[in-house]
Amino acid sequence: MRPYDHPEWCARGHRCGLGEHRAHPVVMEVDGVGKVLLTRVLGTNGRERMELTGSAYVTGKGQAARRQVDRTLRGFADVLSNEASLARA
Repeated sequence: MRPYDHPEWCARGHRCGLGEHRAHPVVMEVDGVGKVLLTRVLGTNGRERMELTGSAYVTGKGQAARRQVDRTLRGFADVLSNEASLARA
């Protein structure tokens, strides 16, 4: 793909450059929990990916907070593994 052949979902303008194409980010907010920002990207190598940025409130302190962070990371790893399995199918 030439640098200026934009996919239909590309946001164009300053969001896309250096050979990458980026969609407008999508934000999902869950009241009282946090939010996730997802951006679809077509890399310079021709491979598409999702960039995820998120934040969540920590409800506990000390060990309780560490358990919450651990559960969140494990849940996120499960989501990524499931998506990878679906992509291979």
